[in-house]
Amino acid sequence: MVESGTWRVVVPVKGGGDAKTRLALPPGPRLALATAMALDCLEAVLRCGAVEQVVCVSDDERVRTAAAGLGARAVPAGGPGLARAVDAGLAALPPGPTAVLVADLPALRPEDLGAALAAAAAHPGPVLVPDADGDGSVLVADRDGVPPHRFGRASAAAHRTAGARELTGALPSLRRDVDTLDALCEATALGVGPRTAAALGEMALTSPCTP
Repeated sequence: MVESGTWRVVVPVKGGGDAKTRLALPPGPRLALATAMALDCLEAVLRCGAVEQVVCVSDDERVRTAAAGLGARAVPAGGPGLARAVDAGLAALPPGPTAVLVADLPALRPEDLGAALAAAAAHPGPVLVPDADGDGSVLVADRDGVPPHRFGRASAAAHRTAGARELTGALPSLRRDVDTLDALCEATALGVGPRTAAALGEMALTSPCTP
């Protein structure tokens, strides 16, 4: 049985001008918001009692510096592509229970992540947490080692095909990733982290999220 505080978590962060391009925002505010969401997510992961080590993977030096300041290990991806970034993070970790988590979870609560990892610890082999829409993936984990990662379009189905078992449970703050303004409003309703809230305040983006 996996003990509390033994999980290693890889969090890839794209960073730079290409971050969160599906958000209908000007480049400057979009980058600021994407960075804020990633750092709020990282802080929540670091506060989760089930987690022993967090590796943030990004080719954006500012993201790596900020992540290291929070207490994460920060490593470069070494090139474009989410799969490459995840592989770089996995290579930086010692053997043990391992998870990969997307970074665009500004409302993430440590208790939701902890509940998912506890459920993963109870099952042999890889597990999957789909996003709120059901098509994407927010978390893959394996108590026995490196989980398969197939992030991208229709990744939930791809992870199932790779052998991951889907975890049930509400886990609202874990499932609500943000790729669009509608998703951002849903995350805001759940309660986003302080950096995301500050970024939204600076952009006066509260009005699209009010009835």
